[in-house]
Amino acid sequence: MRGSWRARPTAGNRGGDAEPGLEVPKPYWGYEDLGIFCLLLVALGPMLRLLEQFHFVEDSAPQIQCAVILFLIVGLYAILKLRYRQPVVRPLGWVPTRPIYLGVAAILGSLLAGVVALGSGVHKQPANSLRGLEFIVSGTLLGPILEESLFRGCLLPLLRPSFGPAAAVAVTALLFALFHGPSDFAHWASFTATGCAYGWLRLASRSTTAAALMHASYNLVLILAMKH
Repeated sequence: MRGSWRARPTAGNRGGDAEPGLEVPKPYWGYEDLGIFCLLLVALGPMLRLLEQFHFVEDSAPQIQCAVILFLIVGLYAILKLRYRQPVVRPLGWVPTRPIYLGVAAILGSLLAGVVALGSGVHKQPANSLRGLEFIVSGTLLGPILEESLFRGCLLPLLRPSFGPAAAVAVTALLFALFHGPSDFAHWASFTATGCAYGWLRLASRSTTAAALMHASYNLVLILAMKH
């Protein structure tokens, strides 16, 4: 088990002039914790199929999708909290950041989504598959919280010391794309490109919050595009 969590000084705060909340957290977790989370993820599939077989749930229901994402968020938190008895939210990068990064997140996320929607014909998808508040909640709130906590909050800080920032962002983006199970090269490219953008903003802002806002903005614009 690793040592207790502590903030790691950045180029800005070595001289004592950094803003509060912008410290770079040093991860106390390891790859084994991600392995445990992957086991939880793998076990979730058979569990849902069993519940569906006995008609307890409908796997495609938006409410179930929200419940699954919320379960995984709690699962990731519980793994870190129970194994290390350390704070979880702040070390994962959920800290305040400068307003300029929040603006960049909202604008760049929307622009990326617009490019993807225009280039792939996402806007031609049927609107009846997008009904329900649950779809909006999972796409713009729960999904970004889970995925950014996992990839940019948990995995990226582990990879960075060994591979450097650029390679860590790229590897994290590729795994992020794999996580979504893309069906063709265009989907691979879009998920990888957006994953790189989220990773870059995570490092630039020293905050998972900004990356999650970009992710949420991207998803929201795509949802709006699919509705028209």
